Amino acid sequence: MNYIQPILLGLLPVLSLLGQADDSKADRTTLDEIAVTGSSIPELDLSRSSILTQDQVEDRQINNLVDLSGLSPNLHINNNSIQSYGDIITMRGIANTQLFGPAGVQLYVDGIPQADISSYSSTLYDVDSIEVLRGPQGYQYGKSVAGGSINIKTKAPSDEQVNRISASYGTFDTQKYNLNSSGPLDENGFSYSVALQRALSDGYINNTSGNADTSETWHGSLRFLLDRGKGTKIDFGANFETHELGAQPLVLRNQANFYTRSTDFDESTEIDRNQQFLTVESALDDYTFFSITNRNDWSMNPNRVDLDISNFRGAESTIIQDQIEWSQEFRLESVAESEIDWILGSFYSDSEIDGAATRWFLTGFPAPFDQDTQTTNYLIESKNIGVFSSIGKNLTEKDHFSLGLRFDNYDKKMTRVKSSQLAAPSNITSSSDFSVFSPSTQWQHAFNDLITGQARVTYSEKPGGFSAFTDTMPTFSEEETLAYEISFLFNPSKSWGLNFTAYLNDIENYQFELPDALDPTNYYVANADQVTAQGIEIEGYVKPSENFTFSVAYGLCDSEYDKFDVSGLVGKQVSFIPEHTLALSLNYEFDNGLYGQVGTKTIGDTHYWNYAGDNPNDKIESYTLLDANLGYDWKSWRFSLFGLNLTDEEYYTSLVSNLRNPPVIADAPGIAGSPRVIGLSISKEF
Repeated sequence: MNYIQPILLGLLPVLSLLGQADDSKADRTTLDEIAVTGSSIPELDLSRSSILTQDQVEDRQINNLVDLSGLSPNLHINNNSIQSYGDIITMRGIANTQLFGPAGVQLYVDGIPQADISSYSSTLYDVDSIEVLRGPQGYQYGKSVAGGSINIKTKAPSDEQVNRISASYGTFDTQKYNLNSSGPLDENGFSYSVALQRALSDGYINNTSGNADTSETWHGSLRFLLDRGKGTKIDFGANFETHELGAQPLVLRNQANFYTRSTDFDESTEIDRNQQFLTVESALDDYTFFSITNRNDWSMNPNRVDLDISNFRGAESTIIQDQIEWSQEFRLESVAESEIDWILGSFYSDSEIDGAATRWFLTGFPAPFDQDTQTTNYLIESKNIGVFSSIGKNLTEKDHFSLGLRFDNYDKKMTRVKSSQLAAPSNITSSSDFSVFSPSTQWQHAFNDLITGQARVTYSEKPGGFSAFTDTMPTFSEEETLAYEISFLFNPSKSWGLNFTAYLNDIENYQFELPDALDPTNYYVANADQVTAQGIEIEGYVKPSENFTFSVAYGLCDSEYDKFDVSGLVGKQVSFIPEHTLALSLNYEFDNGLYGQVGTKTIGDTHYWNYAGDNPNDKIESYTLLDANLGYDWKSWRFSLFGLNLTDEEYYTSLVSNLRNPPVIADAPGIAGSPRVIGLSISKEF
């Protein structure tokens, strides 16, 4: 890829803006600004959906991206426990395919778009707050997505020196050590923040042979902020992470010991990721200018898995994959309190996925055809150029109307070489252009001082693409979603707040990736003719006293394959989409420094169909997890005793239905979720 162009594009605004002396300061709320910290009260907002504050993140032990699953209505993460590799993130019935499809839910960190879902940074640290925006968001900023966005805000550089160290220890010899520091570098608005984390665990899987699901990780970030008080802010930095993982917690279902497995070799996964970014914000007389330059580099070398999950050598997989993406965003926004609110922006990204996958397995045929080695080498390249805009105006004192537009062009190419001992080579070289147009209209009405309503209609598209692991249908087409949404916000007071939303997503050419019912080594990547996802979302809180806060987040999603040439799937619940999510939490905080939280999280029934739809047993039934936290603040110290999955619920975070191979493996194996964890955390700020 050509790296010079994005670098120059990112540096141009810096050079042109450093000399400006504009004292105007825009206060418009943008994706990378969340003014909510140190509060146990949920933030309710029709435009932003839900916000998790710093206290909520710490109290509920939200340490990984998968921990967000179910905490926001209709947000669910099918987690493979290989960081984010192979994960499926769903929101309101919209999802990504497992390995090569575009995102349905986009992850941002400090307003910076992250690359492919498989390369998302799944471990969360140095978090200030998290917001979840449901529904299409592409007409406002960055990447275009149909399902929604997650924005994680980390602790920004500060003009006051703040240092914090923390350590925690829990079940399964789980250890975590954090170092955070932020402060000024001079007296003229130049500041820094640095964060470092070391985490280790012995894992909870009982391997009778082979290694356990151990993990050793490093995370680090360094960030600088230059703000001379002249209307221009420059934020730049870098972060990295390394993961050394043992066995994947992949277990056979319906066995006597839920957490037992065996392998004929030691499984392992090594993942390295680094990112560099540069953002510029300049407040001018009539508008604010933003520039976001970003580079993501991710590598997995290797991922080794025993596919037959036994101490007999029957099948194994090794995947090596590198992903890199450059992106550049320019955005102009009207200043706060303008008569007309408007946004005008452009986005460019250039990415490639370069991988090699090897599968060895026994075939059952007599020698010399009793085994086969399949090797797939692939290179998938993608370029995206997008322009977006929105305009809004108060029609009356109670009515606000806005219109959003976005156009994207994607240039994609795949080169794949597949070889096998028992079949002729299969080579594919294919390229395609996808043009995507996404309009949106929104009307907001204030009925009175207590109730505000909003209606939104959006048409959005996900681009098509290519899959490297199938011969059946390596190319899939665009997914088209017509989304309807109506919301009511009962304006929060000191004692209560409620946000209610009803939605309908009418989806054509729904993208999915499902295993072949007859050949578990092959995937179908296809488009269902029509899928409908509809439901409701409720978020609210009650604060009966100054010391207690009770909150609820409920999401219902009725998703169904309405029309598809595979009759076995018509009328069935869409794969990977839970029927509902529910999160409850009771927070308490006393003047003597004692605080705590008790919460539950429920994930409804979730199906994992194969292409024929003849595996009804491959379903994760509804489960509920209970967590609690008891803490004490003393001077600059914080002590916290926490418990996760206190009822010791046995559950799965995903099913791997392509490993179902009757009669050897009757039901799809599952990724076992963590059993009960009890731990102690200590931190000091100075």
